[in-house]
Amino acid sequence: MRLAPHAFAACSSCLSIRVRTELLWASRVNLVKLCLLSICLLVIVAVGSTACRGNLSASNQPQQGKSRGGPVTDYASLIDNLRAAGVSVEPEGDVDQPFFSVEGMMIKIRGEDVQVFQYSNAAATDAQAALVSLDGSAVGTTKLHWVGPPHFFKKGTLLVLYVGADDRVLRALEAVLGRQFAGK
Repeated sequence: MRLAPHAFAACSSCLSIRVRTELLWASRVNLVKLCLLSICLLVIVAVGSTACRGNLSASNQPQQGKSRGGPVTDYASLIDNLRAAGVSVEPEGDVDQPFFSVEGMMIKIRGEDVQVFQYSNAAATDAQAALVSLDGSAVGTTKLHWVGPPHFFKKGTLLVLYVGADDRVLRALEAVLGRQFAGK
């Protein structure tokens, strides 16, 4: 059987359409594969950057377990110096005082709460300390009513606040931070 020329052209058109359809599907499959690969790469990058960001932000925070030795200049060296002096110190978590410009860390010394505020540099620490009244009853324009006598210490980038009357805690703080700059 012999096909008429126009019949062959029709079959050729069908073949051409079929080839185009297969190429279109193949390109769509490749496009889907490319999209899935891109999504996988984005997830890997997001997970990796989150993990790195966590490490970077942790490196900006005061280190609780790192021993440094030497004089008290920051949170870690305060803990080290207290422990070296034979004082029982336990990190307790974060503390926020609205009259200080940074979030602090709570530690327990001999069972008493002590608040430690670390600033970016000594000048920032000095500026914040200048707002504390001599008797510790006010910080800036905030009048405070403490549950016990306040004791404010300053050393390096640290402001340390102890509200209480335990002489052992006060002696431990004075031994590593020097005399209180404000309080009762």
